[in-house]
Amino acid sequence: MDLEEIKQGLSTEKLETYRQVLDCKSDSELIAVYMAMQSIMSQFFSVVQLLEVTLRNSIHKSATECFEDDEWYKRIPLSQESRKQVDFAEQQCLKDVGARYTSNDLVSRLPFGFWVHMLHRDYNNPRNRDHNLWQTQLDKCFPNAREKRVKLNTLFQKMGALNKFRNRLFHHEPAWKGRSTRNRVDAIEFLLKMFNEHTDAIYLLSTSKRELITVLGFEEKFNQECNIKNLERFESLLAPESRNTGD
Repeated sequence: MDLEEIKQGLSTEKLETYRQVLDCKSDSELIAVYMAMQSIMSQFFSVVQLLEVTLRNSIHKSATECFEDDEWYKRIPLSQESRKQVDFAEQQCLKDVGARYTSNDLVSRLPFGFWVHMLHRDYNNPRNRDHNLWQTQLDKCFPNAREKRVKLNTLFQKMGALNKFRNRLFHHEPAWKGRSTRNRVDAIEFLLKMFNEHTDAIYLLSTSKRELITVLGFEEKFNQECNIKNLERFESLLAPESRNTGD
Protein backbone atom coordinates (compact mmCIF):
# COMPACT_ATOMS: atom_id res chain seq x y z
CA MET A 1 0.00 0.00 0.00
CA ASP A 2 1.44 3.35 -1.08
CA LEU A 3 0.53 5.87 1.65
CA GLU A 4 2.23 8.70 -0.23
CA GLU A 5 -0.06 8.12 -3.20
CA ILE A 6 -3.06 8.15 -0.86
CA LYS A 7 -1.92 11.44 0.69
CA GLN A 8 -1.51 13.05 -2.72
CA GLY A 9 -5.15 12.30 -3.50
CA LEU A 10 -6.36 14.11 -0.38
CA SER A 11 -6.42 17.78 0.58
CA THR A 12 -3.06 18.79 2.04
CA GLU A 13 -4.64 21.59 4.06
CA LYS A 14 -7.26 19.30 5.60
CA LEU A 15 -4.69 16.62 6.35
CA GLU A 16 -2.53 19.18 8.11
CA THR A 17 -5.47 19.99 10.40
CA TYR A 18 -5.71 16.31 11.28
CA ARG A 19 -1.96 16.08 11.83
CA GLN A 20 -1.77 19.09 14.13
CA VAL A 21 -4.99 18.90 16.13
CA LEU A 22 -5.23 15.11 16.37
CA ASP A 23 -1.50 14.67 16.93
CA CYS A 24 -0.66 12.30 14.08
CA LYS A 25 3.06 11.54 14.16
CA SER A 26 3.41 9.41 11.02
CA ASP A 27 1.75 9.06 7.61
CA SER A 28 0.20 5.73 8.56
CA GLU A 29 -1.27 7.26 11.72
CA LEU A 30 -2.47 10.30 9.77
CA ILE A 31 -4.28 8.26 7.12
CA ALA A 32 -5.72 5.91 9.76
CA VAL A 33 -7.13 8.73 11.88
CA TYR A 34 -8.40 10.56 8.79
CA MET A 35 -10.29 7.49 7.56
CA ALA A 36 -11.59 6.67 11.04
CA MET A 37 -13.03 10.17 11.42
CA GLN A 38 -14.51 10.02 7.93
CA SER A 39 -16.21 6.76 8.85
CA ILE A 40 -17.64 8.28 12.02
CA MET A 41 -18.90 11.39 10.23
CA SER A 42 -20.58 9.25 7.58
CA GLN A 43 -22.93 8.07 10.33
CA PHE A 44 -24.44 11.55 10.44
CA PHE A 45 -25.99 11.56 7.00
CA SER A 46 -29.20 9.71 7.88
CA VAL A 47 -30.05 11.92 10.86
CA VAL A 48 -29.04 15.11 9.05
CA GLN A 49 -31.28 14.22 6.12
CA LEU A 50 -34.15 13.26 8.42
CA LEU A 51 -33.87 16.56 10.28
CA GLU A 52 -33.68 18.60 7.09
CA VAL A 53 -36.67 16.93 5.44
CA THR A 54 -38.78 17.06 8.61
CA LEU A 55 -38.02 20.73 9.27
CA ARG A 56 -38.75 21.64 5.66
CA ASN A 57 -42.05 19.79 5.45
CA SER A 58 -43.21 20.91 8.90
CA ILE A 59 -42.57 24.60 8.22
CA HIS A 60 -44.11 24.38 4.75
CA LYS A 61 -47.24 22.74 6.19
CA SER A 62 -47.49 25.36 8.94
CA ALA A 63 -46.93 28.29 6.56
CA THR A 64 -49.44 26.90 4.05
CA GLU A 65 -52.06 26.67 6.79
CA CYS A 66 -51.24 30.06 8.29
CA PHE A 67 -51.14 32.03 5.04
CA GLU A 68 -53.79 29.86 3.28
CA ASP A 69 -51.53 29.50 0.26
CA ASP A 70 -49.19 26.65 -0.68
CA GLU A 71 -47.07 29.17 -2.58
CA TRP A 72 -46.74 31.43 0.45
CA TYR A 73 -43.01 31.89 -0.28
CA LYS A 74 -43.94 33.96 -3.34
CA ARG A 75 -46.24 36.29 -1.40
CA ILE A 76 -44.90 36.94 2.08
CA PRO A 77 -41.91 39.26 2.54
CA LEU A 78 -38.61 37.37 2.62
CA SER A 79 -35.05 38.48 3.19
CA GLN A 80 -32.99 39.30 0.12
CA GLU A 81 -31.04 36.05 0.48
CA SER A 82 -34.22 33.98 0.90
CA ARG A 83 -35.71 35.60 -2.19
CA LYS A 84 -32.60 34.65 -4.15
CA GLN A 85 -32.96 31.07 -2.93
CA VAL A 86 -36.60 30.96 -4.04
CA ASP A 87 -35.70 32.38 -7.45
CA PHE A 88 -32.90 29.85 -7.86
CA ALA A 89 -35.19 26.98 -6.83
CA GLU A 90 -37.75 28.17 -9.38
CA GLN A 91 -35.13 28.13 -12.13
CA GLN A 92 -34.18 24.61 -11.10
CA CYS A 93 -37.83 23.54 -11.30
CA LEU A 94 -38.23 25.00 -14.78
CA LYS A 95 -35.09 23.18 -15.88
CA ASP A 96 -35.84 19.84 -14.20
CA VAL A 97 -39.63 19.62 -14.28
CA GLY A 98 -40.94 22.26 -16.65
CA ALA A 99 -43.50 25.03 -16.38
CA ARG A 100 -46.01 22.79 -14.63
CA TYR A 101 -43.88 22.28 -11.55
CA THR A 102 -45.72 22.14 -8.21
CA SER A 103 -45.09 23.93 -4.94
CA ASN A 104 -43.69 20.67 -3.57
CA ASP A 105 -41.17 20.61 -6.43
CA LEU A 106 -39.96 24.06 -5.49
CA VAL A 107 -40.03 23.55 -1.72
CA SER A 108 -37.90 20.42 -2.01
CA ARG A 109 -35.20 22.47 -3.74
CA LEU A 110 -34.92 25.16 -1.07
CA PRO A 111 -31.79 24.77 1.10
CA PHE A 112 -31.72 24.08 4.82
CA GLY A 113 -30.64 27.67 5.47
CA PHE A 114 -33.90 28.97 3.99
CA TRP A 115 -35.91 27.02 6.56
CA VAL A 116 -33.65 28.11 9.38
CA HIS A 117 -34.27 31.75 8.43
CA MET A 118 -38.03 31.14 8.65
CA LEU A 119 -37.50 30.64 12.40
CA HIS A 120 -36.28 34.21 12.77
CA ARG A 121 -38.26 36.43 15.12
CA ASP A 122 -39.27 38.55 12.09
CA TYR A 123 -41.95 35.92 11.50
CA ASN A 124 -43.34 36.21 15.01
CA ASN A 125 -44.98 39.64 14.69
CA PRO A 126 -48.72 39.69 15.56
CA ARG A 127 -49.04 43.23 14.21
CA ASN A 128 -48.34 42.13 10.65
CA ARG A 129 -50.27 39.20 9.20
CA ASP A 130 -47.57 38.45 6.64
CA HIS A 131 -45.03 38.21 9.46
CA ASN A 132 -47.22 36.38 11.93
CA LEU A 133 -46.40 32.72 11.41
CA TRP A 134 -45.28 31.48 14.82
CA GLN A 135 -47.96 33.08 16.98
CA THR A 136 -50.30 30.31 15.84
CA GLN A 137 -48.04 27.63 14.35
CA LEU A 138 -45.15 27.08 16.77
CA ASP A 139 -46.82 24.31 18.78
CA LYS A 140 -48.02 22.62 15.60
CA CYS A 141 -44.64 22.68 13.90
CA PHE A 142 -42.65 21.84 17.04
CA PRO A 143 -45.08 19.82 19.18
CA ASN A 144 -42.45 18.98 21.81
CA ALA A 145 -40.86 22.41 22.12
CA ARG A 146 -43.15 23.55 24.94
CA GLU A 147 -42.40 20.39 26.96
CA LYS A 148 -38.66 21.13 26.64
CA ARG A 149 -39.21 24.85 27.25
CA VAL A 150 -37.59 25.68 23.95
CA LYS A 151 -38.67 29.02 22.49
CA LEU A 152 -38.48 30.38 18.97
CA ASN A 153 -35.17 32.22 19.36
CA THR A 154 -33.55 29.07 20.79
CA LEU A 155 -34.88 27.07 17.85
CA PHE A 156 -33.41 29.62 15.46
CA GLN A 157 -30.01 29.45 17.15
CA LYS A 158 -30.05 25.65 17.42
CA MET A 159 -31.04 25.03 13.80
CA GLY A 160 -28.56 27.64 12.62
CA ALA A 161 -25.73 25.81 14.39
CA LEU A 162 -26.85 22.50 12.90
CA ASN A 163 -26.97 24.08 9.46
CA LYS A 164 -23.34 25.20 9.81
CA PHE A 165 -22.36 21.69 10.88
CA ARG A 166 -24.28 20.23 7.94
CA ASN A 167 -22.49 22.48 5.47
CA ARG A 168 -19.08 21.48 6.82
CA LEU A 169 -20.09 17.83 6.70
CA PHE A 170 -21.38 17.95 3.13
CA HIS A 171 -18.36 19.94 1.94
CA HIS A 172 -16.01 17.37 3.48
CA GLU A 173 -14.55 19.82 5.97
CA PRO A 174 -13.21 18.53 9.33
CA ALA A 175 -16.65 18.72 10.95
CA TRP A 176 -15.23 17.13 14.12
CA LYS A 177 -13.42 20.36 14.96
CA GLY A 178 -15.34 22.50 17.40
CA ARG A 179 -14.13 25.73 19.01
CA SER A 180 -12.63 23.90 21.99
CA THR A 181 -11.29 20.85 20.13
CA ARG A 182 -7.65 20.36 21.09
CA ASN A 183 -7.17 16.60 20.75
CA ARG A 184 -8.80 13.33 19.75
CA VAL A 185 -10.88 13.01 22.90
CA ASP A 186 -12.27 16.52 22.34
CA ALA A 187 -13.07 15.62 18.71
CA ILE A 188 -14.94 12.47 19.70
CA GLU A 189 -16.86 14.28 22.44
CA PHE A 190 -17.78 17.06 20.02
CA LEU A 191 -19.18 14.57 17.47
CA LEU A 192 -21.16 12.78 20.19
CA LYS A 193 -22.55 16.14 21.26
CA MET A 194 -23.50 17.06 17.70
CA PHE A 195 -25.25 13.73 17.13
CA ASN A 196 -27.29 14.31 20.28
CA GLU A 197 -28.06 17.86 19.12
CA HIS A 198 -29.51 16.43 15.90
CA THR A 199 -31.64 13.83 17.66
CA ASP A 200 -32.86 16.43 20.16
CA ALA A 201 -33.85 18.74 17.29
CA ILE A 202 -35.70 15.91 15.56
CA TYR A 203 -37.57 15.18 18.80
CA LEU A 204 -38.80 18.77 18.97
CA LEU A 205 -40.37 18.22 15.56
CA SER A 206 -41.58 14.64 15.93
CA THR A 207 -41.61 12.03 18.69
CA SER A 208 -42.05 9.24 16.15
CA LYS A 209 -39.10 10.27 14.01
CA ARG A 210 -36.90 10.44 17.10
CA GLU A 211 -38.01 6.92 18.04
CA LEU A 212 -37.28 5.77 14.48
CA ILE A 213 -33.60 6.61 14.92
CA THR A 214 -33.36 4.37 17.96
CA VAL A 215 -35.52 1.52 16.67
CA LEU A 216 -33.55 1.23 13.42
CA GLY A 217 -30.26 1.18 15.31
CA PHE A 218 -28.77 4.43 14.00
CA GLU A 219 -28.08 5.73 17.50
CA GLU A 220 -26.49 2.48 18.69
CA LYS A 221 -24.34 2.21 15.58
CA PHE A 222 -23.11 5.77 15.95
CA ASN A 223 -22.20 5.30 19.60
CA GLN A 224 -20.33 2.10 18.77
CA GLU A 225 -18.25 3.78 16.11
CA CYS A 226 -17.69 7.18 17.68
CA ASN A 227 -15.02 6.33 20.25
CA ILE A 228 -11.27 6.41 20.70
CA LYS A 229 -10.99 2.63 20.41
CA ASN A 230 -12.25 2.84 16.85
CA LEU A 231 -9.45 5.27 15.96
CA GLU A 232 -6.96 2.91 17.58
CA ARG A 233 -8.35 0.01 15.56
CA PHE A 234 -7.79 1.90 12.30
CA GLU A 235 -4.27 2.77 13.43
CA SER A 236 -3.42 -0.85 14.17
CA LEU A 237 -4.64 -1.91 10.72
CA LEU A 238 -2.31 0.57 9.01
CA ALA A 239 0.65 0.22 11.35
CA PRO A 240 3.80 -0.75 9.39
CA GLU A 241 4.24 -3.99 11.31
CA SER A 242 0.70 -5.16 10.61
CA ARG A 243 0.60 -4.67 6.82
CA ASN A 244 2.56 -6.13 3.97
CA THR A 245 4.77 -3.30 2.71
CA GLY A 246 5.29 -5.20 -0.53
CA ASP A 247 1.61 -4.81 -1.58
